[in-house]
Amino acid sequence: MKRRLFLAKILFWLHLVIVLAWLGLFLVPTGIWQGRISFHFHLTVFIVAQQFIWGLIILPWTKRFHMACILTTPMHLLRGLKLSDPKTYDYSWFVELAERRGIKIPQKVATIVTFSALILVTYQYFFLR
Repeated sequence: MKRRLFLAKILFWLHLVIVLAWLGLFLVPTGIWQGRISFHFHLTVFIVAQQFIWGLIILPWTKRFHMACILTTPMHLLRGLKLSDPKTYDYSWFVELAERRGIKIPQKVATIVTFSALILVTYQYFFLR
């Protein structure tokens, strides 16, 4: 069980690395990296698309569609939750991270952050490159 929880922790903190890199790309000037806007757009589309696709793949177990990150499912399975448990698919890594820091935020905030980043990156891709 210790090994499973350790692997779950690795997946939890891997989220942090990915999210910081993903949002951190907003801070990289295009003068330093000419293709940053295009890369950021394609990365964002991939991140959002994998959440939609994974949500569809696990739909037979969840019985409801929820966008779900492909990293959270094995993380929760390693924690001992079943795939049909709402904590597995109706989950936000960002909300859990905030709660670990003593900050309570609604689940919808993570969705708003994701779609706001998608809109901003899309705007940059079509109008600023």
